[in-house]
Amino acid sequence: MIHLVLIYCLVGQGHACVTRRPLPESLSSLSGCMVAAQPIAAAWVAEHPKYRLAKWKCEIGVPEQRRI
Repeated sequence: MIHLVLIYCLVGQGHACVTRRPLPESLSSLSGCMVAAQPIAAAWVAEHPKYRLAKWKCEIGVPEQRRI
């Protein structure tokens, strides 16, 4: 199972960050995760202009309790 993880930080405050996992269902492939990441990340930043995308990743098989 593959999950998209997006980390946003307040502009000018790199330590004030939030983690978002926008898709409740898992993705079927790494390439699908990478394709989904850009428009989802851009839409969130458009709605939250005080934040910037600091990092994103696709996690493979990470159990729910281990997520940050």
